[in-house]
Amino acid sequence: MTTTARGRWGETLAAAHFKTLGYTLVARNWRHQKFEIDLIVCTDDQWVFVEVKTRKKGYFECALEAVDLGKQERIIKAAHQYILRQSNGTKAVRFDILCVEYGHTDWRIQHIPDAFISLP
Repeated sequence: MTTTARGRWGETLAAAHFKTLGYTLVARNWRHQKFEIDLIVCTDDQWVFVEVKTRKKGYFECALEAVDLGKQERIIKAAHQYILRQSNGTKAVRFDILCVEYGHTDWRIQHIPDAFISLP
């Protein structure tokens, strides 16, 4: 499986995970200029901007470390642009990281809500 295919597979699992939690998928791979958000999901009162990392078993820490301050800053900038384009009222905002860790025969999801914050 290519890196791109593996990433898309992880994002598909992440989207299904959020659906089971009652969230609505709004966008996948949303872009603004050079910034991208893997998934945008929402409830009636909250936007959730999700960074998805897909890694082989044993590389879980690397997945979390990959969302460093620079990556967080880019996600926050993209999220602000997304919110500015919405006209359906004010919602709370949350930034999550979802890690898909896989092996030869299985996989698991580690969901970290409120993984980082954006100050106004």
